[in-house]
Amino acid sequence: MIDPITKGIDDLGNSLLQALNNVQGFFGKELSVANPIHESVLELIGNTPLIKLNKIGTEFSKFQFYLKAEFLNPTGSLKDRTALALFADAEKKGKLKPGMIVILAMATTTARSLTWIGKYRGYSVQCLVALQTPKEKVQELRSYGAEVIVTNESERTKVIQLAKEKAQKLGAWFPDEEENPAIPNFHFKTTGPELWRDFKGNIDAVVSAPGTGGAITGIGRFLKSQKPDLKVILAGRESSPFFQYHKSLSKEEKSKIHLPSIYDPLVSDAFYPVSTEEALHQQADLYEKEGIFAGLTTGTVIAGALRFAEAEKDNKWEGGKFQNIVILSPDKN
Repeated sequence: MIDPITKGIDDLGNSLLQALNNVQGFFGKELSVANPIHESVLELIGNTPLIKLNKIGTEFSKFQFYLKAEFLNPTGSLKDRTALALFADAEKKGKLKPGMIVILAMATTTARSLTWIGKYRGYSVQCLVALQTPKEKVQELRSYGAEVIVTNESERTKVIQLAKEKAQKLGAWFPDEEENPAIPNFHFKTTGPELWRDFKGNIDAVVSAPGTGGAITGIGRFLKSQKPDLKVILAGRESSPFFQYHKSLSKEEKSKIHLPSIYDPLVSDAFYPVSTEEALHQQADLYEKEGIFAGLTTGTVIAGALRFAEAEKDNKWEGGKFQNIVILSPDKN
């Protein structure tokens, strides 16, 4: 006769095993390798997943769209990569040493990422922001550990200049995001190879909204070094200096347009202007159709990717094969 307690334990064990098998079957991989151990939170930066879009862009039968989910970095932004690149470079070159102060400018996603890594590495972080900065932005930076100083300036360039002057006066470190080649170099070594690895080389285009242009420069350089005919597409506002540069025909016109020095315009094949209304529409569609909530910039990049697909739909692609387009989703808000 089977002891009822033993039978109950066996039934419970069988139920748990069945539940685990069901979970493994659903996720399609062993649970034992699903969550590797990381030595620190900084190891969570990068290696972001690709998400196949199943409903957006289906009208273009030649193309398959994938979202590079950079909003899954620790602070919710691709700028975590930027911040790590800047800190690693400054520490390696001796520009940033223990005990030094880090001076930042403006309440941006970059400032948030830099504050987070700065505090983690033990630095004191100060951030100068414009007079009209929303209170929630100021509070967010403070919650990450920055000492926020609200200036009397309203213009971005003037706030940046004040931050540079303060850094020089205090002997502090100011990470200049627009001029530091460490950013494109970091993306050349990490983000670009990630995409090449994950697609096993079967990637045909990457679409991005340029901030400083550092990320797309590094990604584009790497991918084109592997596949010269790969397309690098930009999307953004019509008022963007990147759009003004790429629509200009003469060298004289281009020379009058200021672009961040870390951006390489030769890496980009086209720029598609996107209105705020289009970006909002695509952002809403992404949530409604794909269940993905990401920032407005992602809506902009999706709109640019669809414009690219529309322009290319009648072109004869090599072998008539399916084309994979990657949409860089930079942040979650």
